[in-house]
Amino acid sequence: MKRKVGILFMMLISMMMFVACKPSGKIEVVIGMWPESANTDDVQMFNTWKARFEEDYPEYEIIGEPFTYSVEAFYARANSKTLPTVFQTWFTEPQMIVSGGHAKDITDIVNDLGWYDKMDPALREYLTFDNRLYGIPRDGYGLGLIINLDVFFDAGLVEDDNSDGIYDIVNVNNPSEKRYPQTMEELFSYAQTIKDVAGVDGLIILNVDKNGGWQYSNYAWAFGASLQVEGQDGKIHANLNSTQAVTAMNFLKSFYDHELVPIGNMNYSEWATRLGNGQIGMAIAGNDVISNVITQGGMNRNSIAFVPIPAGPGGQYTLFGGTPYMFSAYDSDEAVEGAIRFLEYMGRSPETSEVSQTAMREGLQTATRKNMLILPEVRPWVNSEYVTLIASLNAQYVNVTSFHNFKDFYDQLPVTRRREEPYYTQYMYELLDQVVVNLKNPGFDVQSSLNAKQELFESYLREKLD
Repeated sequence: MKRKVGILFMMLISMMMFVACKPSGKIEVVIGMWPESANTDDVQMFNTWKARFEEDYPEYEIIGEPFTYSVEAFYARANSKTLPTVFQTWFTEPQMIVSGGHAKDITDIVNDLGWYDKMDPALREYLTFDNRLYGIPRDGYGLGLIINLDVFFDAGLVEDDNSDGIYDIVNVNNPSEKRYPQTMEELFSYAQTIKDVAGVDGLIILNVDKNGGWQYSNYAWAFGASLQVEGQDGKIHANLNSTQAVTAMNFLKSFYDHELVPIGNMNYSEWATRLGNGQIGMAIAGNDVISNVITQGGMNRNSIAFVPIPAGPGGQYTLFGGTPYMFSAYDSDEAVEGAIRFLEYMGRSPETSEVSQTAMREGLQTATRKNMLILPEVRPWVNSEYVTLIASLNAQYVNVTSFHNFKDFYDQLPVTRRREEPYYTQYMYELLDQVVVNLKNPGFDVQSSLNAKQELFESYLREKLD
């Protein structure tokens, strides 16, 4: 009996010590975007932001957690109600997160801060359900065509117009002369020339980890397909096997039929490595990850060009996605407000305060030290003072010598950008992946495969939406 009493006494003492070590009365805010410990420069930067915030808001304690979003990881945390106070996700996910009751309604907080009307309306719409706001966009991205200029030169496709040692994807003396594929037909012919003359693969087609379905959807739009449509019954239906969708998939198959693309499972790291070391000439990628060809492929920054996705018979589109911040429904309003206010201290708000400007500069300086390629971001705020500040920072920190090798993408993005298909998009991409990965097989029947995926996705939509 004495032994049991002793054990209980020691447990009580331990609990009292644990409580005493916790900051009394502090509101804990878990920041799920915290960098991994190996990224020492980034960790130091975040710790600096934490110290500034806690000095200005002593009622809060900032707790860093590196939470990487995936559907599986999200549900594991959501079901146990242990989500970080704020976390990053993809623009395909908010509807699922909100409908599951896992996201905090932040409309009133954002309005009180004066941020609501400063948000890019198109990005705000992605995060609005029943006229209530459930997230804050971090940034956007558009898919474009990234090009290895050295490979293009070896294939006789570009020149150095002004003898500065950098090949020019647009003629600097005549900007109307473009040296990149502007149509889907030209995309194929450029890939053929690269293979025939330079002796490397012309293009890479991603086909696993949902990346194949994701990028295929941009091709599908170019050929006039919509992969989800509203029926006469007012409901959303699958449309994966339309004539236009089949034509787009067969277009991708033609690259395999003519041996213009690498064979095998191609994930999202493959394009950067292969493009960076000159194994391929072109790849589809987002403008937010252009630096990957430097960090993963060892590519010279002056050998990169980034241009718009070519137009197809159905038009020219840029798949437009991005990263929103969302907030846990299982945290208090006070904690969520703290997480939202912390965004200013990260330089991720519409504020142009001294603390915000300092954070923006620190982020750009850290990227410069890491030898990252710095290009204009697709920013989520449109208030004039913010736009003016960003223009000034871009003028100081954008570090490409020949911006004309990127300019067409940024000029066209506001016109060509198109939102991803809205319902259960990741599952749709998974199904389409299973088609794209089989395009390498000579006897593969695209129509039959898309018919089967159409049936599966339609059944899934009915189960989820009806």
